[in-house]
Amino acid sequence: MTTLRLAALAWGVAVSASVYAAPLITAEVMGSVRTPGTLAVVSGTRLSDAALAGAPDEHSYMLGAALLRRSELIPQTRLKTGLLFDLDVLETRSNSDPDAVAVASIIAKELSAMPVTGRVRQSLDPRSLEIDLSSNQLVADGDKLHYPTRPSTVDVLGAVKARCSLPYIPLEQPNAYARHCPALGAASKDDLFVVQPDGAVEKLGIALWNRSPESTVAPGAIIFVPLNAKLMRDINPDFNEDVARFLATQVLDAPGASK
Repeated sequence: MTTLRLAALAWGVAVSASVYAAPLITAEVMGSVRTPGTLAVVSGTRLSDAALAGAPDEHSYMLGAALLRRSELIPQTRLKTGLLFDLDVLETRSNSDPDAVAVASIIAKELSAMPVTGRVRQSLDPRSLEIDLSSNQLVADGDKLHYPTRPSTVDVLGAVKARCSLPYIPLEQPNAYARHCPALGAASKDDLFVVQPDGAVEKLGIALWNRSPESTVAPGAIIFVPLNAKLMRDINPDFNEDVARFLATQVLDAPGASK
């Protein structure tokens, strides 16, 4: 019995030593949570633990919760810079095409005002994370867990005369929202992109020849009206997809949190 107790004690000391030897990292929980602030956690801590420590409250909009990660800042900065460069090239080449010049200027202004967030697509519902171990990632140093409140609008932007913020209507189709926001002459007549508040991106066909099945959007979604693909064919054929990817990194407003 004594030998077992000593062995157990030795095991406990070893485990304690390994825990205390583990480096500490920081994570921040912000927005619609009961205990916002910076956490010092042991390396190896899971996202569910950080989320539970922050304690999202009853106003937290889980579909729009966002994980912001430092390691994504540089690639997202490059993505944004590349998009602005593509638009500058389009504007330079299109002196005789007022529609192309207008759309390049409007989208460049819109993108310039958007922050680089470092957002990665990740569920942050603490209880769901505890159940789904495959999604329950390790916390990385500097992670920010951003919990917004539920919005009541859907935004339409891109190749439109001006950004539209429209009241959310349950079961309303993306194309119906887009029709409320007058398109520019350089807009695509074939496609729309829907960026859901969880960062999911969907490309929808809206012409007779490529019509997609009916789709709905959630509160806080972005509908991106893309450019006519012919305009960007020789500049960046993936331009519209790249814009949608960058839009998916944006975050919804959260109390006490800056974007």
